Amino acid sequence: MTESDRGDTATSETLLEVRNLTKYFYERDSITDRLLGQNPVAIKAVDGLDFDIGRGETLGLVGESGCGKSTAGETLLRLQEPTEGVVRFDGENIYDLGSGELTKFRRNAQIVFQDPFSSLDPRMTIGETVRQPLDVHNWPRSDGNVGVERSDKQLRTARVKELLNRVGLSGDQFDRYPHEFSGGQRQRVGIARALALDPEFVVLDEPTSALDVSVQAQILNLLNELQDEFGLTYLLISHDLSVIRHICDRVAVMYLGEIVEIAPSEEIFTNPRHPYTEALLESVPRVNIDEKDRDIETLTGDVPSPRNPPSGCRFRTRCPKIIPPADVDLSQEEYRAVVTVLDRIRGRELDVEGAREFAAEESDGDVDDATVVDSILTRMLDVDLSAQPPHRERVREAVTAAVEGDWDRAEETLSTYRSLCEKVTPELQPGHTHPAACHLLDQPDDVERAIRDAEATAPDPAND
Repeated sequence: MTESDRGDTATSETLLEVRNLTKYFYERDSITDRLLGQNPVAIKAVDGLDFDIGRGETLGLVGESGCGKSTAGETLLRLQEPTEGVVRFDGENIYDLGSGELTKFRRNAQIVFQDPFSSLDPRMTIGETVRQPLDVHNWPRSDGNVGVERSDKQLRTARVKELLNRVGLSGDQFDRYPHEFSGGQRQRVGIARALALDPEFVVLDEPTSALDVSVQAQILNLLNELQDEFGLTYLLISHDLSVIRHICDRVAVMYLGEIVEIAPSEEIFTNPRHPYTEALLESVPRVNIDEKDRDIETLTGDVPSPRNPPSGCRFRTRCPKIIPPADVDLSQEEYRAVVTVLDRIRGRELDVEGAREFAAEESDGDVDDATVVDSILTRMLDVDLSAQPPHRERVREAVTAAVEGDWDRAEETLSTYRSLCEKVTPELQPGHTHPAACHLLDQPDDVERAIRDAEATAPDPAND
């Protein structure tokens, strides 16, 4: 797919264009490791993000903790250098900017950090903290304004007090230190610092997560007012869906370094298309007493490691709608259980020795391999496959091979259960107002070709 086909279609009102944004961190990458012949291990924190943000818009970036949201925000501001990708701010690729142009970009793009306690220097007064960007960028002379009646210091002090008043503090608090303020007040200081140079774009990195609920509402209302007053564009990073719904125009949902769905905010909440988005919304507590007995279906399994993310759809290891092969006659719950065993075998994650010790303790003596297999199946399978004898025996054969140490044979025994979701990576549909990367939906032509090449058959696409 060409660059112009990916993500949202840019318009004349687009302020920020992100294409294939990738950020890997590496382990075992020191000189010593290289001398010892060890290969670097990539931690894929952000892996190929594509999205646009319109001028004056608020885009929410939502997902579980550790999915790469904050790293994405820092990388698109060039606080971290990317591994790959392009970020265009007002038409210019920020990764090609020289020092002078980068300084200009820094003035137009700011960030409000997540922790209002650690993001402020305890040795600086809040006045000095808010004034620091003005000092660094030589404001107001850098704007072409030279004070005649007042010195630069006086102009900067006046600017700081004006900002403090605007964010709900008092200019009289200029000489106070951070420890004299509450969490909500400290976050207001952080917002004032971000606005000091009159930026166009602000990344809000979990700006309310460390605050009480009542204070969260105050900060969110303040951010809305400031956006209207100063014409700001926001990227709001959060795992709190209520915050996202309150303030965002559009929402991008992230999972394990990738965007799996992006759409207008209200549409995400009323018509989610990706199973992961559905699971996130299902987990939100409801205040309606009519739903007090609602059975919440939580996601099973652990979030995979970004060191070795799953092939194909990264959500497939936890997805409640994983697509089974056409010739596998199992219910979704039964198939999910079998695939979990396959994934554990593939990752060599069956604790055979632990199962042997557990079985030995239960029987007060030595145990044979068959008893160990029974112990593993009892602890791993949360469904009863007795009504499916061929599948039950195949799973037992695979676990038996693993207990005997023949992991390759164990994996091969269950290879017929490999899902389309494992073989081919789904993509966001180009040009779609509500794209979602899922094989249950229509896929781009290159993905359909990959499906045919893998000799897999997709189900009938859902009606869009």
